[in-house]
Amino acid sequence: MSTIFRQTIKAFGLLYLFCFVTSCQVNDQQKTAPKSPQPGQDSLYIATVLSFDTSSQQRRAEKINEMLASIPQTPQRDSNPWYNYFKAYQYDLRKSADSSAQFYHLMNPAPGQTDLLALKDYVLFNNAISNFNIAKAELVSQTMSAVERAEKNNSVFVYRLYDLLAKAYYNNANINKSIEYTQKYYTHHPFKDHPAIRQRYFDICFMLAAQQSNPGKMQAYLDSARAFARLINDSLALARTYDYESQVYSIEQEPAKAVESQRKYFNYLAQHGQLNKIAFNNLATAFTRNNQPDSAIHYYQLCIEWANQQTSNVNLQPVYEGLHESYKKKGDYKEALAALHHAFNIYGANKENIEAAKIEELHTQYQTEKKDQAIASLQTTNNLNRKIINQQRWIFVTICCLLIAVASYGYVAYRQKLLKEKNERLATENKRLILEQKTRQMQLNPHFIYNAIANLQGLISDDKKYEANAYLVAFSKLMRDILELNRNDLVTLEDEARSLKNYIELQQMRYENAFDYEIEDGDLDSSELLIPPMLIQPFVENSIEHGFKAIDYKGSLIIRFREEPTRLVITIEDNGSGAKAVVQNPTGKKSLSRIITQERLNVLFNQQSRQAWFESGPKTEGTGFFTVIYLPIQIA
Repeated sequence: MSTIFRQTIKAFGLLYLFCFVTSCQVNDQQKTAPKSPQPGQDSLYIATVLSFDTSSQQRRAEKINEMLASIPQTPQRDSNPWYNYFKAYQYDLRKSADSSAQFYHLMNPAPGQTDLLALKDYVLFNNAISNFNIAKAELVSQTMSAVERAEKNNSVFVYRLYDLLAKAYYNNANINKSIEYTQKYYTHHPFKDHPAIRQRYFDICFMLAAQQSNPGKMQAYLDSARAFARLINDSLALARTYDYESQVYSIEQEPAKAVESQRKYFNYLAQHGQLNKIAFNNLATAFTRNNQPDSAIHYYQLCIEWANQQTSNVNLQPVYEGLHESYKKKGDYKEALAALHHAFNIYGANKENIEAAKIEELHTQYQTEKKDQAIASLQTTNNLNRKIINQQRWIFVTICCLLIAVASYGYVAYRQKLLKEKNERLATENKRLILEQKTRQMQLNPHFIYNAIANLQGLISDDKKYEANAYLVAFSKLMRDILELNRNDLVTLEDEARSLKNYIELQQMRYENAFDYEIEDGDLDSSELLIPPMLIQPFVENSIEHGFKAIDYKGSLIIRFREEPTRLVITIEDNGSGAKAVVQNPTGKKSLSRIITQERLNVLFNQQSRQAWFESGPKTEGTGFFTVIYLPIQIA
């Protein structure tokens, strides 16, 4: 939503120590307390910051240079909170996140500078919220306290804190709260009637409507965003509306129109030399949804070629994942597997590069920023001590640089060694888990085949040749379906329900319609939700084999699927005598299918925390048995 400020610099403590030691060389009697900016100066600076919301990046950079030049180069400048703010913003525009974070933390508003205090709260909390996909409850609570403080002080920057809360709730998928604070942000913005602000507001509203999958609202905000983009003559914002239009068409199940809109946005970026990975990926995804895998593969490959021509590295992991899906949809499983291997290799390399980049960034910071801080601190001394301090400064800086260089080199080498060993262990563990999951999944097949052949043998023994022949044909179709499903770790709910229906109808043939069944999926999108294959069948088999085996009334089997905010709930319920059969089991032997099912859930979902489990037992009312399975939401 608002401009993203990067993570807080991790080595700030060392930088502070460096500056502290250097400054201690100055005669204490020559130090003077920093003075707070005058109210008139505050008004000028606040007006400048507010103007950034409607200014271009070039204009903002020019204004920041003017503000920094207007602050006198006195010993008190480094403690001036406005100097630290504009210096940090300058580093933000240069995309130097660590340096900007350092100066933001150095802001120390005076008691009467309530607007500056709200501005500091905003930049620090925005930095924290932007670095996580989900805003923790403690962080949201702290942000709420900052909002209340700004409201109490009637701060002009309260609208930015509202914007921050809207972002936090958006990250946490609380769309209603995000809409509430987005509206507060817009209502309290001092320039809310400016076309640029209104255009941004409609862009945000479109994103919120897309999260609600509300095509009507999406279309309304799309039209408004497009109108204001034309009003302010922002061609990039106008082109971006075609990306929004493509999303609307996708929700309305019009993939062909989605492709055309996405192509317009892509062509604009291509004409202006602004192509990026997301543009390639979105267009290829639109082709995939339109059942055009060849076109999708073409643009994925163009993206790879484009990335190879860039001077900086481009993360192609999602591109290869999309390429994998396109080849799979085309039926070219060899190329699909190759694309998947590329994605896996990039994932491992990315983790190593991220850690290496962090180490290199720290190393560069120690050699440049600390040196600048030391020089700036030494320049605040008076003329009488300048010669002595300069000599001490260069000696100190030289020793520190040498120590930092040696320590950094050793630290980088040691960290690289540890990361390499860790990545090798993770790769081995990942392969082991995949093999273990396949083994657990295939253990169900012999158990099911044994029972099915026993059923067929019973029909042959009873000399029911016609029924046996029909049963054998149905069983063959079911086995083919199950073998196809078991090739995957996850299948769609639609495929699993179809296989389950075939199995139950096969059992009805055996028991001569001794029971009825019902599968309820409500309004779930069964073609999008994913579950492990053959997960429900063992529980259904227990209901039929043990629950309906010795009853003198018609059995009833009900299978329900329902979706909760963070999980899929599956209920299997019968009216048989399964509970009594379990209690009267003389052998005391545990169900093999239940053990295998729990092991499958553990391997698939419960490696880090308990996300999937099942519960079973006799019904509290009437006869019968029930089983409830809880799974995390998985989307195709």
